[in-house]
Amino acid sequence: TTTTAETCDYPPTGNVVDYFKPPNGTKLVYEDIMLRAGAEQRRRELSYTVNGGTADEIDWVIGTVSGQDIAVRTFLGLMQIANSSGTASDFDRASYAKLWPLDTGKSIVLPITTFANSGQRYSSELSLCVRRFETLSLPAGKFETVVIDGYNRIVSGGNSLPFDEVYTRHWYAPQFGIYVQRVRAMYHRRREVMKQTRRAIQISQ
Repeated sequence: TTTTAETCDYPPTGNVVDYFKPPNGTKLVYEDIMLRAGAEQRRRELSYTVNGGTADEIDWVIGTVSGQDIAVRTFLGLMQIANSSGTASDFDRASYAKLWPLDTGKSIVLPITTFANSGQRYSSELSLCVRRFETLSLPAGKFETVVIDGYNRIVSGGNSLPFDEVYTRHWYAPQFGIYVQRVRAMYHRRREVMKQTRRAIQISQ
């Protein structure tokens, strides 16, 4: 069960985790699995490579099997600002930054406006909760992670979207500035329409 900001009542540990930007060339390869109605629809590999940025932002190059690379920029780990497909998100960076440094029980509720290259614009409300610290074993290795739950609810302008609620759990690895595992479930009118699992199978720095 995903925890929202309203129910994020986990006691703090005091062992806070600061944001860290990984060096250029850091590469994570994920296995990405998509399920619909419980049946596997797609399985593929994606590579994320750090290609610059600033102290707070990371420019990623995402490589796919088809060979079509996508550029993505993230802010303080989890928030995608823009991508080369023409989608951009606008939010209060200072409000999101209050989640940092990470510790259990910290939470935020963040209004977001998303602009798509099609000209579509929609508003959503993202709830984030730092749930726990967890040692996670994956094909890429064993990692000390921060488990962060997210719940994103479309507020307006999303009539043409195939979903209106998204539940996400991130296993965030501080040394890489990104998650090493992510599980996401999308819902439309309270019915699950898609589930996606992504986990790191290879990492190099």
